[in-house]
Amino acid sequence: MSKKGYSKEEREQVGRDLLEVGLEMLSQRGLKGTTLQDILQAVGISKPFFYGNYYTSLAELVIHIINYEITLLLREVQQSAKNHDMSLEEMIYHFLDMVTHSRQHHFFVMTQEEEMWVYKHLNPEEIETYQQGQAQFYEQVLALWQIPQEKCTPKELGNLILSVILIYNSAARSLPFFFPEELERTAQAQATALSRYLASLADTDK
Repeated sequence: MSKKGYSKEEREQVGRDLLEVGLEMLSQRGLKGTTLQDILQAVGISKPFFYGNYYTSLAELVIHIINYEITLLLREVQQSAKNHDMSLEEMIYHFLDMVTHSRQHHFFVMTQEEEMWVYKHLNPEEIETYQQGQAQFYEQVLALWQIPQEKCTPKELGNLILSVILIYNSAARSLPFFFPEELERTAQAQATALSRYLASLADTDK
């Protein structure tokens, strides 16, 4: 139950709690196992307070959670880039392994079904804004990996990474002729090949 009055600082804290609690729940339960009421109850606010002060729907909250998650992922890439004991290929593989096994690292990466659910609940402007944010994230990742955009565009990088993740996360439910018992080895092989390919594009003169 929300209390009657909140200071500006308390409202800002509730906003952060929505993102942090929402990310943790989604990373462990997925969208199918997470309701808006679950998140609001954990944060300690009511639906009227949520709708009146923060977001208009669960879908909008999910998009903001993903945007918040992007800052955490970018921090991981930045920290790896500072690790001089890792080669670029190892840095890229570490990132791919982390987002592929997102639940273990408390990140939320949508399955094919979850992407479709969110897509159907957003208007065209929200979809465009979301995709722009994703492209900007991949642009920053390319810069940290020192890969020129004329060799790999941000959107191409996004497609390459998501192709590995979506197969791993969705094949068991959406691709009935895949062999689920080999998905782990398949993801490892894809991540290894993609890491090697992307590392070969890097501007080593910088």
